[in-house]
Amino acid sequence: MKQLENIKKFVTNKMVYCGIDIHKKHWSLCYFCDGMVIEKITLAGIADKLFSHTERFYGTARKVEFVYEAGFSGFYLYRKLKARNYDCIITPPNRVPKSQNKVKTDKRDAQKLAQYLASGILKKVYVLPPSAEADRQVLRLRKSFQKKLTRVKNQIKSYLNLHGINWATENGNKWTNKYIAWLKSLEFEIPNQRVIIEEYLNEYRFLRDQIAKLTRQLRVMSKQKTYSKNFNRLVACKGVGLITAMTFLLELHDLLRFSSAEKYCSYLGLTPSQFSTGDHKRLGHITREGNAHVRCVLVESAWTVIRHDPFLRDKYNRIRAKGTNGKKAIVATARSLAVRLRRCLLDETEYVIGVC
Repeated sequence: MKQLENIKKFVTNKMVYCGIDIHKKHWSLCYFCDGMVIEKITLAGIADKLFSHTERFYGTARKVEFVYEAGFSGFYLYRKLKARNYDCIITPPNRVPKSQNKVKTDKRDAQKLAQYLASGILKKVYVLPPSAEADRQVLRLRKSFQKKLTRVKNQIKSYLNLHGINWATENGNKWTNKYIAWLKSLEFEIPNQRVIIEEYLNEYRFLRDQIAKLTRQLRVMSKQKTYSKNFNRLVACKGVGLITAMTFLLELHDLLRFSSAEKYCSYLGLTPSQFSTGDHKRLGHITREGNAHVRCVLVESAWTVIRHDPFLRDKYNRIRAKGTNGKKAIVATARSLAVRLRRCLLDETEYVIGVC
C-alpha cells in the first residue's frame, strides 16, 4: 500500500499510459509514466474493477490513456472507458511492432502496449457507433450461414460419393428443387443411412431459410433513410447488387476517414505488395490486409461489371493481354471499381457506366 501511495504522488499532473492485455477472466495492466513502468497488475476482467483501481491510485494524473488489442472482446471496454471520459484506442494486433524478446507473458505484452502508446507509434482501429455495428452484424451473420450452407452441401455430396450415388448431368444443375426432390426420394438398404441424409437436408433447409430471412432484412435496411441514398448510387452500377452494396456501406461506414484513394485501397487489401532494392523493383500479390468482406464482394461483382462497363472491360483485357492470368486481372479491375464506387459516394452522384 505504501508503494501505491508513492505512485499516487509521482503521477500527479503527469500523463499516464496504460496497456491492457485482455483475456476472458482476467486483464493484465501496465501503467507507464515519464519513461518508467509504474505498476504491473492483474485484475478480474470487469470494467468496474479497472475504473476503481485507476481512479483510486491515478486520479491525480493529468490524463490516463488506455490501449488494448482488437480481439474477441470487441468494442465493449472501449465504450465503457469513453463513457468515463478516458481516452482509449484499440490497436490491430498485426500492426503492433514485434519484440525480439523470447520471453512472452501477459504482463510483458501489457507493458509493450503501454510503451508503444506513449511513443505514439500504434495504429488504431476505427470504432463504429453501436447502431452501425448491430447493422453490420446482420450482414456478417448472413455470411456465416452461407459458409455453413456450403459445408452442408459438401457433406451431402461426400455422403453420396461414399455410397456410389451420382446425379446425372443431363438432369440439370444441382441444388434446384428437382435435385432436392431427388435427394428426398433416395432409398438405402440400411435405415440409419436414410436418417443421415434426412438430417443433412433438414440442416440445409434451415440454413437456406435463415439466409433468405437475413437477406430480406438487408433489403429492408437498404430502404432506410440511413442507407437508401448511397445504396441507390451504388446499385446504379450493373453488377453491384443488394449484398455488394450493403457490404460496402456497412463495412466501410464512413469513407471520410480515408484521406486518399491509396489509403482506402490499402484498407481493402487491394494494394500490391512491393519488394524493391536499388534499381530493382518487383510488385507481388495484393496485401490481403484490412477488410476481407468488402474485398471479396468487389472481386465477385467485378466479373459481372466488366460485361457492362466498357472502361473496366478494356482495363481487364489490357492486363490479360500482358499474359497475366484472369484472377490477377480481375483483382486489378476490382481495385478500379472500388475507387470509382468511393468517388460516387464522396461526390454524391450515381455510378455512370463507361465514365472514367
